[in-house]
Amino acid sequence: MKISYLSVGILSLLAPLTAAWSKEDREIFRIRDEISAHEPNASVTFYDVLGIAASASQEDINRAYRKKSRSLHPDKVKQQLRNDRATKDGKPNASPKQPTAAEVKAAVKSASERQARLSLIANILRGPSRDRYDHFLAHGFPLWKGTDYYYTRYRPGLGTVMLGVFIMGGGAIHYLILYMNWKRQQEFVGRYVKFAREKAWGGNLGIPNVEPAPAPPSDDETPPPLPANRKQRRMQEKESKREDGGGRLKRKSRKPQTAPRETPSSTTAPSGVRKRVVAENGKILVVDSLGDVFLEEEDEEGNVNEYLLDPNELHKPTFKDTAVVRVPIWLFNLGPGRFTSNKAVEIDSDDAADDSDAPQATPSTDSAGEDFEMLDKSTDSLSKAKASGVQQGPKANKRRGKKR
Repeated sequence: MKISYLSVGILSLLAPLTAAWSKEDREIFRIRDEISAHEPNASVTFYDVLGIAASASQEDINRAYRKKSRSLHPDKVKQQLRNDRATKDGKPNASPKQPTAAEVKAAVKSASERQARLSLIANILRGPSRDRYDHFLAHGFPLWKGTDYYYTRYRPGLGTVMLGVFIMGGGAIHYLILYMNWKRQQEFVGRYVKFAREKAWGGNLGIPNVEPAPAPPSDDETPPPLPANRKQRRMQEKESKREDGGGRLKRKSRKPQTAPRETPSSTTAPSGVRKRVVAENGKILVVDSLGDVFLEEEDEEGNVNEYLLDPNELHKPTFKDTAVVRVPIWLFNLGPGRFTSNKAVEIDSDDAADDSDAPQATPSTDSAGEDFEMLDKSTDSLSKAKASGVQQGPKANKRRGKKR
């Protein structure tokens, strides 16, 4: 532990040293600042000061340095100052004014400073510091910030920062969260599937190889369901007596047909031998002979539904599920998307109206025969009813005549 703390401390101390500028770098920065302050053109380079190209050789640098040095000699400076006073606007002046001693002294001092900078520039370009200068010339020079030389970094605005945070948080981080939740759900479902299989068929998972269940019989051959309690048994006996002893037309009770709910159990159902297992959280799990595990739940209407538990059925998150894609779509639906959705609804309603105008199929005699069933002795009961009506008819007339 002490060794790790020591290594971290040493690295923290050496980090500023590795990031600091060298002595040669600071010399290059200082000379460049002086050139920018005293030269007419602040963006001139060391090569421009010597009057050479950036690809000049050592001989070209030495030749240019000697030429510039001769022009900056004090005697040359004084002579140049007199010539400038003798000519005015490129024309000779008849009565030139001689420069004063102060002007000559200032010109000589400026030439001496330029000579010193020229000497330093020549030494940099002739030595190993030339590569370093070319690097800063290509990538930019840092600026003096009061304590040291620093690069001017890009400072994004509020909008750029918010956009970057949204892309980073709503894209990468949101996808990472969705992926972790998906993995956790897969592990959770897989753990419950393994638990149910072990409880149902043992720890070795010896699931029997049972043949698939036969096809369900037709409605006519389907026997009545076995009663679960005494009340259901009595109701079943009453219904059977009515069917056997009745001599009338009985209309089959037709229950309102409702559209089946699209549940996983409608496509996949347990097959073969089934065993129920109670999970740790109280949920009922059904395991069939194929090893498939189903979750048994009862809805508000009392219908028992079975849902297949399969870790591979879980939706794997993609980039389209992140906030970077979902939020723009949501905003679009709040604005222009409302009008497009309304148009789609109007088109659907027009199609539905066209379908309603089409002629509808009416129930035929065959369908009517299916809704009704003829019981035994139905014709006999009808004939008896007619005979009784004929016999009672004259008696009623006689009574009416007596009253009159």
